[in-house]
Amino acid sequence: MSSGHDPEVSSRFDPRLGNPAWVGNWTVGTGLRMEFIDRSGQVWLCHEPVSQERARELSLPDGASLALLGGLVADAAYFSRSPLADVDGPLDTMEVDGLRFSFVARPLANERMARATVLSIDKHHTMLHASGQSIDVLDFGDGTFAPPAWSAPNDTPNRSDADRSELDLPDQWHLRTAELTSDLVAVIPNPAKVVILDDGSGFHGPLPISQLESACR
Repeated sequence: MSSGHDPEVSSRFDPRLGNPAWVGNWTVGTGLRMEFIDRSGQVWLCHEPVSQERARELSLPDGASLALLGGLVADAAYFSRSPLADVDGPLDTMEVDGLRFSFVARPLANERMARATVLSIDKHHTMLHASGQSIDVLDFGDGTFAPPAWSAPNDTPNRSDADRSELDLPDQWHLRTAELTSDLVAVIPNPAKVVILDDGSGFHGPLPISQLESACR
């Protein structure tokens, strides 16, 4: 008889990020992620991967709009609480057309810059990028950086650095590849600075560049 235990999923519940018992606070699995924004502007995330076809067929709540993101790029991701909550705890959830969604974010402001949209987001988010891999990060040129939040929807493993370098970014910003020699545990500040580039990829921070340098030694 199967115990129902999934070693791959269980290994993602890393206690350095948060409470392993709050299973609904964790984002697990690879594949396309989806969110919807309800009529009050709250962002609800489906923690399980969903196909584009399934996502577009969903019967969303009245006044809600669908947002399709790229694939999960972290080895583990965790939300410690829903926005507006006073203390850490299980996220607020709802079921939509057979899928569970959690209240994870609340946009506060947005600004359109050259080739990028910058959002201020109320969220309590931590991500783990494991040692031994390469990740693209957004260096703001002021001593801070943003690790990747999601990949571009059309991104592929064979995408070259030259393709990314063609993106026209604001002054002092640049994309760089970080070779991690130790785990990068990215505790995103609240409110978060979320940058969406014109290729659809997302980055969130800011974090001190010294943290990245320590993970690359």
